[in-house]
Amino acid sequence: MHASHPLKSHPSAELKPIHRHSSGLEQFVAALREHNNVAVLDFAAASQSNISFITNLGHRISSEDFLGTLEQHFGPGDSYDSQEDPRRAQAFFASILNFPPDAFGAALLWDSLEFIHPSLLDALVDRLYYVLAPGAVVLALFHADEKATQIPQYNYRIAGVSSLQLIPRGTGLRAQYFSNRFVERVFQRFASLKFFLTRDNLREVIIRR
Repeated sequence: MHASHPLKSHPSAELKPIHRHSSGLEQFVAALREHNNVAVLDFAAASQSNISFITNLGHRISSEDFLGTLEQHFGPGDSYDSQEDPRRAQAFFASILNFPPDAFGAALLWDSLEFIHPSLLDALVDRLYYVLAPGAVVLALFHADEKATQIPQYNYRIAGVSSLQLIPRGTGLRAQYFSNRFVERVFQRFASLKFFLTRDNLREVIIRR
């Protein structure tokens, strides 16, 4: 359990955007192209680039400001201990992923799960499973440095079929490290997982509901 502040923002204007190739995104897009009019859940705050890219593929997108909602309910200056408060957790789950079953055929989780306290993680993934339709495709990212406690935070922007633009927004305290085995445990109810090797410190995973 960490006692430091989970979110530490710095002016993003001082940091340059990062462009990276994404094989995970490429497979995510390929899966979308197999279907028509898919509802896509985006865990990043709404951005015109993501909205335009998904709608140009002929699909719909719903943006869920996950980190913003997390800060709203647990406070940007609180430790992760606040996520263990049952009252705050109840209010958080009342506002996040509040959709009917099978509402989405795809989801972009990015690295959001790394900022969830272990006490909330299983419940959040269960809710995600509930709102995803069978066969839905999910893209998730995890920082590979096992020893890092503070990790970069980004706004993820889709720049192309296999290209991402990462807009730095500071650093955040990682709640826990996601090894490949742990990712498999977290998503054990899901049908399949595929891990992608990358050249940087971000690991990509495609998950099938």
